[in-house]
Amino acid sequence: MEQQVKPSVAPQSSIPLRPLGAVEQYFWLSDQNSPKHFCMTLQVSGETTIESWKSALEATRLRHPLLRSKIARNEFGVPSFYMGSGRPIPLEVIRSEPPHAWKTVVSDELMKPFEQTDAPLVRAVLFHSPRYATLVVTAHHAVADGMSIAFVLRDMLEVMSGGHRGQLGLALAQESIASEWDVNSVGAAQSATAIPARMLDRSKGWPVISSLQLSQEFSAQLRVAVRRHATTVHGALLSAIILAGRRLSKAWCDATIRAVSPVNLRPTLGITDDCVVSIVFPIGGYAPGIATGLWDLARDIRQDLMPMKTREAIVESFGAFQRIFDASPSVEELAAIELQACACEMMLSNLGEAPLSDAYGAVRVEALWGPSVFVGIEGEQMIGVATVGGRIHLLHTSFTPIPGLLKAAENLLREAVD
Repeated sequence: MEQQVKPSVAPQSSIPLRPLGAVEQYFWLSDQNSPKHFCMTLQVSGETTIESWKSALEATRLRHPLLRSKIARNEFGVPSFYMGSGRPIPLEVIRSEPPHAWKTVVSDELMKPFEQTDAPLVRAVLFHSPRYATLVVTAHHAVADGMSIAFVLRDMLEVMSGGHRGQLGLALAQESIASEWDVNSVGAAQSATAIPARMLDRSKGWPVISSLQLSQEFSAQLRVAVRRHATTVHGALLSAIILAGRRLSKAWCDATIRAVSPVNLRPTLGITDDCVVSIVFPIGGYAPGIATGLWDLARDIRQDLMPMKTREAIVESFGAFQRIFDASPSVEELAAIELQACACEMMLSNLGEAPLSDAYGAVRVEALWGPSVFVGIEGEQMIGVATVGGRIHLLHTSFTPIPGLLKAAENLLREAVD
């Protein structure tokens, strides 16, 4: 059993913001048993100062209300966001010339749960040299998703280049937006989680982080190829990871691989650049021999995910979460539900094209890595994907990694594109 973080009860003097939505509540309650916080890593070249990073981080805290919030139960026992004390976002500074040991920091950060007694529920580590910097941002998953932090990083870079980012209003929970839709439920989709999982054991060591950047040229070739084969970049990447895993792991060879594919709901919900949770995370199961070729499997994956972008499927997914919390589960009860409903071998969390320009004044964006996050299942292989400057970045995070998984997947993609 993971170490539990005792949730706080809001003092009477705290300013209430709003109750948590069902998915936010899931991340809040599950985090108390199996931490769900995540990391995003930005690398830039060009001259910056430590003070400019601090000022930009404070500007984004003031811009996004949930970056200033804490979570506590209200007088009716409902988990809610409250205005925090006004503390700045914690920033640890490491003066260092590149290459920076950011993967070690990500590994360490994933082992440090958030206390929920005060805001902010985000923190950062900055590797700084006069001409190169690496920023690791870690966020509680109830206040942000990976795309949220990509927007936060964009805001910081714009402030550092002399721009101004005004304060945003409090973002609604995604379920509140969907509740205004006039749609009928389509019924719950079949889950690929028949075999219960074992909870991730974090006591045996630290997570291992590996990365791979696909060149701008090959990334462009891949985008052309997926259109030709009637699929998506996500489908191709996930297909390559599954097939590479079958080659490298005996456990994967003859098993149905259950893969989580978080879906960005911002376009459908009309959410722009708010820092707020705006995802669902369906699980698809891919049995050996069903689709043996990379493109066949990629098309199956695309077909599986297409319904999750419809309003009907989104409403049903939100309803499933709400039904769980209508029963007021304890931390232990939710953990038992997760081991059945969230059982998986891997996740591919793909942000797509990140909302970052190539350069901000004299500062050039070199890389964006992540998200690094865990569902909390023993043996899971977690792949975060982000594209900046036309280059696809893949980040592999696991306590029990399949060695060489990213490189083997790249080789399969190159063979398929050629």
